[in-house]
Amino acid sequence: MNKTTKGAIAAGAAAVLLAGGAGTMAAWNASTNTTGAGTVTAGSMAVSETTAGTWKWVGGSKAGQAFAPTDKLVPGDKVAYTSVYQVTLNGTNLKATLTPTLGNLTGSLKDADLLTVSPSSTNVSPITESGPISFTTEVEFKANTTGQVGAAGTATIGAGTILLEQTLTP
Repeated sequence: MNKTTKGAIAAGAAAVLLAGGAGTMAAWNASTNTTGAGTVTAGSMAVSETTAGTWKWVGGSKAGQAFAPTDKLVPGDKVAYTSVYQVTLNGTNLKATLTPTLGNLTGSLKDADLLTVSPSSTNVSPITESGPISFTTEVEFKANTTGQVGAAGTATIGAGTILLEQTLTP
């Protein structure tokens, strides 16, 4: 016998031994089509300013009253800008954090470092349902200002942003 024939016989014998050692070789199978599992829909979320913000005095003789464009700040005064935002959450297990970012402050009062501008709360977390959320930003003319520093000065607070961001639930 030549080498090729011997190799073929050996391979056939090995296949018979392996098949015999593995038990019965089943060749049957069955399958069916599924009816479809349905539709999966993603949720959503949104935030929008519902009303223009308002300025009010914080402390002093005019506490709680509207801050008019003709009013003038002096050292130690504090005013607050409050705006209401509508948060819409649409999704099972959806939670979010709402974070304000203050606008750019410009002007001579800023340049002289006479104002402190800060949000009264840095975020509302976690928000678990739709509804209105109120944010307040406070502006204070630093009380330790002396002499006539900042007299007749101005400052402008540019538009800020409100970020609504999903909080992942483990």
